[in-house]
Amino acid sequence: MYTLVKIDLLDTYPLADIFDDEKYTVLEQGDDLESMFGHAVVGFFETNPTMKSYKQWLETAEDGAYEFAIMAGGKELLRVSSVLQSQEIYNSLFLIKKYHFGQKRKGDGHPYVEHPLEVAHMLWKNNFPSEVVAAGYCHDLLEDTKCQEHEVEDACGKEVLRIVKSVSNDEELSDKTDWEKKKSKYVESVRAGGEKAIMVSIADKIANLYSFFEQYEVEGPKLWQKFNRGKDKKVWFEKEVLKMAKEQWDHPLLQELEKLIEKLENTQE
Repeated sequence: MYTLVKIDLLDTYPLADIFDDEKYTVLEQGDDLESMFGHAVVGFFETNPTMKSYKQWLETAEDGAYEFAIMAGGKELLRVSSVLQSQEIYNSLFLIKKYHFGQKRKGDGHPYVEHPLEVAHMLWKNNFPSEVVAAGYCHDLLEDTKCQEHEVEDACGKEVLRIVKSVSNDEELSDKTDWEKKKSKYVESVRAGGEKAIMVSIADKIANLYSFFEQYEVEGPKLWQKFNRGKDKKVWFEKEVLKMAKEQWDHPLLQELEKLIEKLENTQE
């Protein structure tokens, strides 16, 4: 169940994590995330027609503006004001609309677009650079859709494409015969991509694990049957990514991922 809300920012800090109850107006509720996504973007720009830049938004929103946000349960997936931050972010939203709409997530059957929204929102909330946020939106395009590299570059620039390529699995290696090699190559690709690639990779891992636990509450241990390599290999891979990231980067997101991996180890298979 998704919820589209309109938030009255008058006399309110526009980047607050949560707002007073009376600030929220529920506009829609339902399972059609893709439709809600379009309504959120259109609604934001129709309601805030004078907002032309993120700087202007931060300086004047509390004098009278409306945020539009999409929620999934108790978590935010999108604040539309973030698209004002850069052209890369704005363009990346329309790329995922083009390629992820209509797709479903393998583990839980949710709209695929929920995942890139969650990853990018996490990166945005942590004040990472706009090219990192845009790469968060686009991070699965090359791997899971027919989107071509030049489309990412044309829409979002060379740096976003570089990051996306760094966090994409090598699809020339098959899942069944070369799984460990494929995952080891992914770890080294992210390492070579530097801090920006690590930011996207860690956010991706955290979002995936939260989704796993949400579905685990529904299915229990039988959820592991959907993973070809089983629990041990899944835990091994998550630990390899975490180990590599700790060697290159220091951020609270790493501690969050570590706790999630510990929780993963304690699940029953």
